[in-house]
Amino acid sequence: MNAYVAVKLIHISAIVIWSAGLLYLPGLFAEHAGTTDDDAFRRLRTKTRLVFVGLASPAAVIAIVSGTILVFLAASLGGWMVLKLFAVSALVFLHIYFGHLMGLLYKEPGFRRPFAHLLLLVPVIFIATTVIYLVTGKPL
Repeated sequence: MNAYVAVKLIHISAIVIWSAGLLYLPGLFAEHAGTTDDDAFRRLRTKTRLVFVGLASPAAVIAIVSGTILVFLAASLGGWMVLKLFAVSALVFLHIYFGHLMGLLYKEPGFRRPFAHLLLLVPVIFIATTVIYLVTGKPL
């Protein structure tokens, strides 16, 4: 297996893990609003932190680093790549927002209704689908 294939495998795996973490977090955020028991809240907070800090964030870093390496290995700078980088940047900003939201939820768990947290699934699904479309279809 050559270096390009190995890096691409790492990149795809990291994108899948990162996206899965970002898809799971809104559900965890929604649970915060209904948690009144201190022990349950501590467990939920630990689970949320584990998904964000232990799973999604390292996967994001690996995806970005391996993606950067792939750009140089493949020397692919078509129009679709610019759009893909824009979509990945949107995913990064969403990731940062989730980290900010996680901090707010630790201070005041019920500041927002659960449905509002679940609406965060919409941009994650849209952006992840856009990235998949741009990579597989390479429309430009």
